[in-house]
Amino acid sequence: MKVYEIKLDFIALAKKYAGKWLALRPDTYKVITAGSSAEEVLEAAARAGVEEPLITDVVDSYGSHVPCPLP
Repeated sequence: MKVYEIKLDFIALAKKYAGKWLALRPDTYKVITAGSSAEEVLEAAARAGVEEPLITDVVDSYGSHVPCPLP
């Protein structure tokens, strides 16, 4: 499994894709597809020719929680 560090405007993605799963291109971080499940976006990414997309779920609201990696 490859590990990527990405920088993108997650707030804009969260506003547009709240409640969805996203598949992103690992080289450009552009959205390939959005869907209701990880399986759905993985299959759609494969059909688009991207075998190892970055996937994430975008929750409806983070409230006061901000996700971040632990040191």
